[in-house]
Amino acid sequence: MKISQNFTVQEFVPRHVWNQFKENSTWFINPKAVKIAEFYKSFFTTYYKKKFGNDKVKAVLIVINNWNTGGTKEWSGLRTPEFTAGAKMSQHRFINAFDSEIWIVFNDGTKQEADYKEIHKVIQENETEFMANGLTCVEDVRDATGWLHSDFRWIPDQKEILVVRA
Repeated sequence: MKISQNFTVQEFVPRHVWNQFKENSTWFINPKAVKIAEFYKSFFTTYYKKKFGNDKVKAVLIVINNWNTGGTKEWSGLRTPEFTAGAKMSQHRFINAFDSEIWIVFNDGTKQEADYKEIHKVIQENETEFMANGLTCVEDVRDATGWLHSDFRWIPDQKEILVVRA
């Protein structure tokens, strides 16, 4: 079920939540997550088209959960008590975080995963724009080496994006 231009409910919740609540699974999605995911899709599409050439890049994919399309990712958004890995007080458990992979799809049919060190650098260089779209925190790239952890915890009087270690 689509909840925005580019994302479905299933991308933000685990299978068992969807199976139980169907369309009402939106109850377990923070709208800030959808806003940030859509912002990533737009921002990084523009970024990679400039970097590699508009005529070379077909699409940029922001992959959160993909269990609904045959993939293995199920716990990249909401983490319910059934999920026992990770921090007990993770922002995922409070509907305040998601992890995503960023993939560049080229017109020749090849795909390339983003370099997350580069992604972190881009976020730092454009911090005001990312914060204006709701991002408050990322996980240190030394810990999140194959994904981008994004969260939107409330940080009063925030001046810069918080970087946390696992």
